Amino acid sequence: MNNPNHLGIKEYLDYSLNKYYIGILKDNGFELVKSKMSGMAGFYVYKSKWLNFMIANDRGIIETNISSLFSEEYYDFDIINAYLARLSGLNSASNKFGGNDLTKRLNLEQESNLFKSNIDLIKELFNKENYKKTEFELDKIGNERADLLFGPIK
Repeated sequence: MNNPNHLGIKEYLDYSLNKYYIGILKDNGFELVKSKMSGMAGFYVYKSKWLNFMIANDRGIIETNISSLFSEEYYDFDIINAYLARLSGLNSASNKFGGNDLTKRLNLEQESNLFKSNIDLIKELFNKENYKKTEFELDKIGNERADLLFGPIK
């Protein structure tokens, strides 16, 4: 396939899913539970015994998100990446713009590698015992990112 950006909404979503995620999902027991294609957008939701995974194409932009089975709050891999970096002590929110963990945007290959290489930790963070604390921390990081990108709400 020469240029996947010239594909339709569903075709580009399928291409991205198959290239970056389907192997991880299959290897970890995820099953497709919901899909919808409508106009300029479409999405798939996969579920395992321990996590929900959603991949969406909104006007040509592919977004991936995960959530605990015990919640309806989904989080993108950019926020997950910042949280994992903070857990490991690799990065801090106090860095200057451009070096901040909240300004880093991952591409789909980086996201899928992050998901695959941290799947056991992600499983633990989103389990029944830990998901509320994890979501609390992810929400704080999301608010920090919003303040950094758009300025504090007045």
